[in-house]
Amino acid sequence: MDAHDPRRARILAAARDRFARQGFRRAEVKAIAEDAGVGKATIYQFFPSKDALLLTVVEENLTVIRDLVLRELLSGAPPLERLERVCRAVARFLEREADFSRLLIQEAGEFLGAIQQRYLQLVDDNLPVAEAFFEELRGQGYFTALPTRDIVLMMVNLLVGTTYTWVLTGEGEPERQAVTYMRVLIRGLRDAP
Repeated sequence: MDAHDPRRARILAAARDRFARQGFRRAEVKAIAEDAGVGKATIYQFFPSKDALLLTVVEENLTVIRDLVLRELLSGAPPLERLERVCRAVARFLEREADFSRLLIQEAGEFLGAIQQRYLQLVDDNLPVAEAFFEELRGQGYFTALPTRDIVLMMVNLLVGTTYTWVLTGEGEPERQAVTYMRVLIRGLRDAP
């Protein structure tokens, strides 16, 4: 089936919404099909199982996040400004796509292995770009204590932790918090913003 078929996009959006509202186990493929305006069999033409549907929702959203990060990292702005733009762009995406954020947090336990594998593959595939970026910052005296992969994982943990708290409590502004935490990370706890 064509990855650009509009039915596929509707199915993924309906699945993300249904999984976020009801949880993966309680969400029925029939209800997802109704929400997407397709027959149940159409879902199985695109996705071999409900598990594959969930993992595709996660993978496609992680790919969007990767694309946001790359766009900002490769811009011509100064390195610290690019890093802040990355934090802002990812936080805005996670806030705008609240259903995906809830879904990721709710289903991470049961699907941790598969989600983690896809996430780590994206990190590793894009490590050369990250390495070049953090080498620029190291040249300015930043991020000298850790290898690039550890820095990337730390930054993701910062954004995911912010999102996790926001999803659980409904409080705060993820973009503002992510940027504040990133600034504290760069400047140190003595020079909080």
